[in-house]
Amino acid sequence: MDNTTKLYQLLDLSAEKFPDAIALRFQNKQISYKDLKVASEKLHIQLSAITITSTDRVAIYANKSIDFVIAQFAILKSEAAYVPIDANAPIERNSYIINNCEVKALIIHKSFYESFKQNFTLVSELENDLLLLKSNKETLIKSPPDLAYILYTSGSTGKPKGVMYSHKAALEFINWSSATFAPTNIDCFSSHAPFHFDLSIFDLFVSIKHSAKLILIDDQTAKQPLLLAQLISEQKISIWYSTPTILNMLTTYGKLHKYNYETLRLVLFAGEVFPINQFLNLKHYWKKPTYYNLYGPTETNVCTHYKIPDEVKSLIAFPIGKCCEHYKSKILPSGELLIGGNGIMLNYWQPDEKNNQALIKDEQNTIWYKTGDLVEIDSANNFIFKGRIDRMVKRNGYRIELLEIEQALHQHPEIIENAVISGTNEENATIITAFVCCKSVDWESVIKMKEYCSKNLPVYMIPNNFIFIKSLPQTASNKIDYQQLKQLI
Repeated sequence: MDNTTKLYQLLDLSAEKFPDAIALRFQNKQISYKDLKVASEKLHIQLSAITITSTDRVAIYANKSIDFVIAQFAILKSEAAYVPIDANAPIERNSYIINNCEVKALIIHKSFYESFKQNFTLVSELENDLLLLKSNKETLIKSPPDLAYILYTSGSTGKPKGVMYSHKAALEFINWSSATFAPTNIDCFSSHAPFHFDLSIFDLFVSIKHSAKLILIDDQTAKQPLLLAQLISEQKISIWYSTPTILNMLTTYGKLHKYNYETLRLVLFAGEVFPINQFLNLKHYWKKPTYYNLYGPTETNVCTHYKIPDEVKSLIAFPIGKCCEHYKSKILPSGELLIGGNGIMLNYWQPDEKNNQALIKDEQNTIWYKTGDLVEIDSANNFIFKGRIDRMVKRNGYRIELLEIEQALHQHPEIIENAVISGTNEENATIITAFVCCKSVDWESVIKMKEYCSKNLPVYMIPNNFIFIKSLPQTASNKIDYQQLKQLI
């Protein structure tokens, strides 16, 4: 019987069972389970020296590496919650996240230090150019009990919002994954998703629970299909997890025919619709693996799953499947999917009134998360995704609130007003278009707009297109007429 109650215990148990087995490999470096545990305990002692406890949050601001994972487990061993920061996002956005969740300490790559040295004191220099900083401000808000990590996602209020996950909820997902996919210590997992993205929870913790090997994929390789296709083969990856966009990129540009993928036994995809023709192209090269379509917002991680049949006879989009065993579901009369169970988030960090509406309690005191996704049930009792009830879209697996893009553009001193809409191209990829009204024609420049966005938004949120317009169309109630804007594309 598994009595694990904390995520760091997964590492402790694997280090005890398979101390010399490779836990992580990154580029030309690797670390065993025993050494990973020792390194995390060493950093844990340093965190304890600055009184990091279960009431605190510690942010990690660095690119993916073995040291990032060491920091994650050191923080968890301190009973604190880790907050992974997207090192490729603008400094302004990351500063907001760090201030918003009132981190007591910050583990940061030295290249970002200048932006934070006024609010943090340097405690010590860690290995591989990482620094340990302590906040100069007193943290006024205590973490709720059992908080393990906070993942920040795009927010409908125009600012990123933090999704709080407990050890208990994360372990519900990890244990479900273990029962469903039956990983073993001879498996080799991919770590393609960045650590601030919820797909990474499966990669990291399921692999370590089973004493398997995890291949950390750096940002540059992750975006280059030729390098990625070669890496999957050479590292003999057996369990792959990514968005459909990445899989389609591999099929289209990776020259998969050049490599041997005999070890690949399980391919999981999530985050967006996988067009059937693109899936069939992939399966032409990867015939052996079992495929699963996984669905779930950050607030639930994976909550439904669908095993792809051996023969795909229809071009209709895959269902998102049936509810995972650790969850329960129901559909409102509007068609919105609700998810309940021990695997959902604790709440949002410092939730506002709008965020509070995401969690509701029924007459039996059951807490439900309102996904905002509209679904139907097919003849096989699978959920079919039908769309959204709001203006949230997904792009390359990332959730994007279009209002957050509008808010960022609104801060530009030369922009009078703007509106952002989304659509899809022939390959079903999300295309974001911004309509912009500028004070001067000198600012009607796509280059200037993209440069501005690159300093205020993550790359995945920057609009594909900018259309300059004298004024935005309005409805009879004096609101922006988004439907009319769609006709202008």
